[in-house]
Amino acid sequence: MTKNATPKKPPTVNRTVAPQPRRIGDYYDHKVFDLMTQLGDGNLHYGYWYDDSDRATFDEAMVQMTDEMIRRLDPSPGDRVLDVGCGNGTPALHLARTCDVHVVGISVSARQVERGNRRAREAGLADRVRFEQIDAMDLPFEDASFDRAWALESMLHMPDKRRVLSEVCRVVRPGARVPLADMVYLRPEAGRGPAVTVSDTHIYASLTDIEDYPGVIRAAGLSVLELTDITHETARTNDGYLDWIRAHRDEYVDIIGVEGYELILHNQKALGRMPELGYIFATAQRPRP
Repeated sequence: MTKNATPKKPPTVNRTVAPQPRRIGDYYDHKVFDLMTQLGDGNLHYGYWYDDSDRATFDEAMVQMTDEMIRRLDPSPGDRVLDVGCGNGTPALHLARTCDVHVVGISVSARQVERGNRRAREAGLADRVRFEQIDAMDLPFEDASFDRAWALESMLHMPDKRRVLSEVCRVVRPGARVPLADMVYLRPEAGRGPAVTVSDTHIYASLTDIEDYPGVIRAAGLSVLELTDITHETARTNDGYLDWIRAHRDEYVDIIGVEGYELILHNQKALGRMPELGYIFATAQRPRP
């Protein structure tokens, strides 16, 4: 969207139509996401609060989400980890610092890859962390070339979850853990219900019914170690995003104009009012022979 351009009326989007990788890459290449690197040190995922008494800020809760993924990943020093849908690289850098591992992050966004590699150099971690522009449905890596893999809030963008997880299963070694953090439909009928009138919901079209998620994992050749509904633990995320968007109104308006800003605010509010949306942790594993 060009500066001060009038956005089109939010379309009614059929959420059963999966997004295409090029559209996702274009979405995250937008200048708005340059601005959003200021949020949570560049994190682009939900926060995790341990219970109702957890007083963590939104930024701190996003780090807690990454820490919970690290706990499920359970890496050993020196492991080679594949980060599927790496965003700006913040979780990968945190993982490398915390666990002394090597990380290869992949994204379909050229700007995210450039940003991640720059941040790895600035952090002195370029020898252990790198980012590449790669489609997760067609991984160019050799079989069993990674010790672990994870997907932190990227599976919701994948046109074919089973294909992505099949590729991940191929490139990790037997016994490797593969934790996932993902948005889901909480009711079986949600994915077949009325479409939602929110702009850019095509980006979030690959959501799976929570009951169907274990089957998707198993169809890819992986076993299911855990599937936990953390909708309640992540529920404060929407307010965190709304507060941040409002606090940075002038910067948004400078990039996309007043109407563009109002549309983003509207969309975030709409997502927070969708009770059919939930969030899970799932831990998969490549079976041993």
